[in-house]
Amino acid sequence: MTEKELRKLNRYQLLELLLVQTERAEKLQNRLDTMEKELFDQHVEISSLGSIAEASLKLKGVFEAAQNAADLYLEAAKEKAEEIEREAREKAEAILAAANAQVSGVNEE
Repeated sequence: MTEKELRKLNRYQLLELLLVQTERAEKLQNRLDTMEKELFDQHVEISSLGSIAEASLKLKGVFEAAQNAADLYLEAAKEKAEEIEREAREKAEAILAAANAQVSGVNEE
């Protein structure tokens, strides 16, 4: 969505957009949690197949990759949330400025 399109949205629409993004972030977090559980289950399986030392080395790489992916996702989600919040604040400020200008115009008459 472009900045111009965001500016045309009212407060309700902006909040709705924020809710959609929040729900998306929660779904992705749930997906990440599921992946971590699957990785843990793989760890148990690997442990039963080979030595504990070998399994630990293999899992370390898997968990590091999962953590890196989670960190990247979290950073992207935070940036998107900050962007949406900034745009919502700018829109709200513009609405307030317009309302104040109308009030000032009415008071002068």
